[in-house]
Amino acid sequence: MLKSDALTHSRWYTTGDTYPSINIQSIIEIEKELEPYDLISLVFLLYDVPETALQRLIIFQRVYKDIGGSNSNLLQEWARHAQNRDMWKHQFLEALITCQIYNVVRKLGFNVAAVKKQYQENGEHFINPMKKLLYKLCENIDSEKLHKLKKTLSTYSIDTTMFESCELIFLDLMCRKFIEVQQYQYAQKITGNEYNIENLAKIIENFSGLEEFAKQLRDLEAMTKTEGRDLHSHPEVPPSAVNKDELTVKEDKVEDKFTHKMFDDTFDLINEFMGKLTMDGLATDKLNNDTYCIKNPSKVGVCYILNQEDFHPSKSSIESKGNFKPLDKRKGSTKDKLALEETMSKLNFEVITRDNLDRQTMLEDIKNVIKYRVHKYHSMFMLCILSHGIKGHVYAADSVKVKVEEIESLLDCDEVNHLRGMPKVIVLQACQVSNEDQYQDVDLAADGPKYYIKKSDVLIYWATAPDYEAYRIEAYGSLFIQILCSVIQKYADKDHLCDLFLKVNYIVHKACTKLCCDQLPKIESTLKKKLYLKRLA
Repeated sequence: MLKSDALTHSRWYTTGDTYPSINIQSIIEIEKELEPYDLISLVFLLYDVPETALQRLIIFQRVYKDIGGSNSNLLQEWARHAQNRDMWKHQFLEALITCQIYNVVRKLGFNVAAVKKQYQENGEHFINPMKKLLYKLCENIDSEKLHKLKKTLSTYSIDTTMFESCELIFLDLMCRKFIEVQQYQYAQKITGNEYNIENLAKIIENFSGLEEFAKQLRDLEAMTKTEGRDLHSHPEVPPSAVNKDELTVKEDKVEDKFTHKMFDDTFDLINEFMGKLTMDGLATDKLNNDTYCIKNPSKVGVCYILNQEDFHPSKSSIESKGNFKPLDKRKGSTKDKLALEETMSKLNFEVITRDNLDRQTMLEDIKNVIKYRVHKYHSMFMLCILSHGIKGHVYAADSVKVKVEEIESLLDCDEVNHLRGMPKVIVLQACQVSNEDQYQDVDLAADGPKYYIKKSDVLIYWATAPDYEAYRIEAYGSLFIQILCSVIQKYADKDHLCDLFLKVNYIVHKACTKLCCDQLPKIESTLKKKLYLKRLA
């Protein structure tokens, strides 16, 4: 008859010399077999003092990275210090179960199901409940979210770039008192907990898929404050549930209902429309003095492309409370960026590309480009911004709104007088749905001479009109940018830019009619002449 080598439920839960298999020597042997990530998680859960845990894990991380391994004694040191407490073996077992290191539980001679029932179902706890919840949160933060979290914390002047695991970041936040996880003991018994976790909850609720954790963090803190119960009376923290149905703020919209077959058919239709376009009604008169001059055909101008594809919450976006839901990654945006780069390079533009800039860096970089990279021998400047948006605004990578008028004003400030009279084109791939929140602008542009009319010689081309969305799909990029690039490549040597944009409007309208979606690009112009992208013969 087969017999399990694990102890039964009735045998493992005893009194007296409880758990003789858990001792200093067995922990030394266990530590040799643990994976680094399991060891980090156990230290996070077991160490009482975050400063001590962080310091030792930093050394462990550094040594492991340098020599590819480490003869650490992190658990041994904890056990030697903790063995004077009656509950230390319970803590170790509960930590193993929490981290799902079941092979070690079995090696120690315990029945996994029985131990899980005792610590998870029966509500008996020896590990700080908030630490357990933070550990579960770590388990749901993948490498992409970890990168975003580091970026977000940097906006609070907290540098966590050196840490390679989420547990170390949370320990660092505890050391800085950014979050507080306190446990009180008396006569070797845990008498209560005190938490201040709101700073982290505000951040986490802005991460797609982690919103439920923010609620759980707040619920556990509130429960501790109102009830003041002993640790053993705390009910189990409910398992996390990733809410995949949350929608982001209105964005350049990815329509899941659109199949690849539908887009294949639509792009075939676009090519058909391209072939049917004629110069009738859109033909331009011969080049004359009502046309902006192309000064140097080999150096037509500068095209600055800002591709905002990845977004992270920031202190500014969180405190403004203007963005209640996280901004998702704009999958497919890179295809638009590449299409624009290829199109404008062929037209002899100097192409400058940037990715994922926060609000301050974005505005400073645009200003520096037009100040130092655009010269008098250039014939025009083009700015293309690919991002999420709401009415009159686009989002920076730190989830902060930037008013388009503020961007436009940079093209007219006193520091860039050489742009006066030069045509400036702004292409915006972003939604323009309404937003009821009031937005406080920061006016960075200096007042100009009274004789110069601000915002002249500017052409702004929106992917969609106000109150409408702009559509994008991962496999193709956005309808607007892909059609725009196709039209420019085919007709740049025939039509001026406003005529090209009218052609784009026509094709986008036809394509969106077929797809049963509402999108129609909008042209805003203060140009005084016709603007060509190439010098006509």
